[in-house]
Amino acid sequence: MNLALAYEYCARRTREAGSSFYYGMRMLPPAKRRAMYAIYAWSRLCDDAVDDHTGADAASHLATAERIYQAAYADDYLASSHPVVLALGDAVRRYGIPQEPFAHLIRGMRVDMAPVRLKSQADLDAYCDDVAGTVGLMCVHIFGFRDPRALDLARDMGRALQITNILRDLAEDLARDRVYLPEEEMERFGYSLADLAERRMTPAFFALMRAQAERAKAYYARAAELFSLVEPDSLRCLSMLYVMYRRLLDKIEARGFRVFDERISLSGSQKLRLVWGVLWNKRAIGSSS
Repeated sequence: MNLALAYEYCARRTREAGSSFYYGMRMLPPAKRRAMYAIYAWSRLCDDAVDDHTGADAASHLATAERIYQAAYADDYLASSHPVVLALGDAVRRYGIPQEPFAHLIRGMRVDMAPVRLKSQADLDAYCDDVAGTVGLMCVHIFGFRDPRALDLARDMGRALQITNILRDLAEDLARDRVYLPEEEMERFGYSLADLAERRMTPAFFALMRAQAERAKAYYARAAELFSLVEPDSLRCLSMLYVMYRRLLDKIEARGFRVFDERISLSGSQKLRLVWGVLWNKRAIGSSS
C-alpha cells in the first residue's frame, strides 16, 4: 500500500465515524487535513478497543493500537502494510509530533478497561489530559503554533471537551460501569453512587452537574486564548471544534442536565449553521448565544 492509499483509508475511517470533528477537519488545508485523519483513525482504534470489547479481548485490541503508533515512529515504518502506520508515520514526521501524547492516550484508555471510579477533581483532570488533552497536543502540532503556551492551552481545551462529553454520556458510561464524576465532588453536594446507579435527578444531582459545567466553561474560556497562537490556516478547524462542543454544553445546560432522559446532541441543522458561521467568520469563537 502506498502513502496516498493509506491516507485515503484514514479519511474514510474518519468520515464513517460520523464525528463532529470531521466538520472541522474539512476546513484545513489538504496536508494538515490528511494528518488529522491519520490521528483520528489511530485514536478510533483506541476508543473501539475499550468501547466495543471487554477483558482480554479489549487488552489485545489496545495492545494492537499501541504497536501501531510505535511502528509509525520506527525507522522502517514505510515497510509496513498497515495504512494507519504509513499515514501516521508520515504525519508525525511532517509535523514534529512527539511520542508522549500517544503513550499517554494508551494509558488513559487502560483506565476505561476496568470499572472507573475517580476520587478527586485532580484525578478527573489527569484522566481528561490522558484521553483528550493528548489529542489536543497532537492537533496543535498539526495546526502550527507560535508560542509554547499553546501546549498548555491545548490541554485546557481537551479538558473542556472531555468534561462536556462526560456530562452528555453519563447514562451510557454508567451502563459500562464508568463513573467519571469525582467522588469527592459527589460527597460535597450530597449525591451518592447509589443515587447515580438509580439515576436519581435530585437537587444535589443538578447542583453537581452545574458545578462540572462551570468548570468546563472555565477551561473553554482559557482555551480561547489558543486562537491567537495557531497558524491562520488552522483557525477555522479549531473554531469549529471549539464552537460545536461549547454549544453542546450550552444545550445540555438548557435542557436542565436531564441527561438520563435523552442523549443530548446538536441536530444536523444546528451543526450546519455552525459550519456556515465559521466559514464566514474564521474567528467565530467564544460566544454561546
